[in-house]
Amino acid sequence: MTITKTFYKKIYFIDEPEKLTRKEWDNLLMPGKINWDKYFTPFETNKEYEEIKNVELLEFDIEDEMFEYIKNLSPISFINFSLEHEKPCLLKLA
Repeated sequence: MTITKTFYKKIYFIDEPEKLTRKEWDNLLMPGKINWDKYFTPFETNKEYEEIKNVELLEFDIEDEMFEYIKNLSPISFINFSLEHEKPCLLKLA
């Protein structure tokens, strides 16, 4: 199993991303599969957002590897997953 990990000191969860500008959308990190939540790298905005600190983005070679990893992941650490990228990925607390 190959996993690529990227650490972020903080990311933004934005509840109403449809109100963002095109430039702000350039900061999209991942659309989550659960409720289609959107997560962004930090940027200057006057829109409401929730800051999530100490996050890892994990990329997997295939979906099955990601789902197997999720099965063994503590529910407290799990944030969301996505199949919308070149490789399946998930966000978790570091």
